[in-house]
Amino acid sequence: SPTSWVHESVVMLVAVSFCLGGPAALASNRHIRVRVLYDSVGPTFRLWLDRFNDLVTFGFCLGMTYAAYVMFWGASHNPLGEWQLERSGTSWNPPFPALIKGMILLALAIMCLQALIHLVQSIKGKPAPAANDEGAA
Repeated sequence: SPTSWVHESVVMLVAVSFCLGGPAALASNRHIRVRVLYDSVGPTFRLWLDRFNDLVTFGFCLGMTYAAYVMFWGASHNPLGEWQLERSGTSWNPPFPALIKGMILLALAIMCLQALIHLVQSIKGKPAPAANDEGAA
C-alpha cells in the first residue's frame, strides 16, 4: 500500500535531516550551552571553558563515532562479513536502517573533525566565533 512506503520514506528523510543538524549546529556554533557560568566570568576564563568544552566534545564525538562504526558494520555486513544491508522488514523492505546508520556515522565523523578544529582554535587562543542571534526571541 502507498502508506507503507510513504511512511518509511518520510521517516528516512527526517532521520537524515536530524543527522545533518548536529554538524550544522556545531559548524555555526549554535549548540546548546549553559551560559550561567560562561557569562559571569572574564574572557580569559571563558577561553579555558571553551578549551574544556571543546575537549569534552571531541572525546564524546570520538567515542560516539566508534559506536556508530560498530553499529553501521553490523547493519551493513552479515555474520560471515559479507556486504549485506539491513532492511526494514516491511512489505516494501528498503535498506533504510543501514543507510540511516551510515548517515549517523558520517555525521558523527564530521562532528569529530569539527570538534578537533574547534579545540585547536581554542588552544591557539582563537575560539570559534560566537553565533549571531538572528531570529532569537
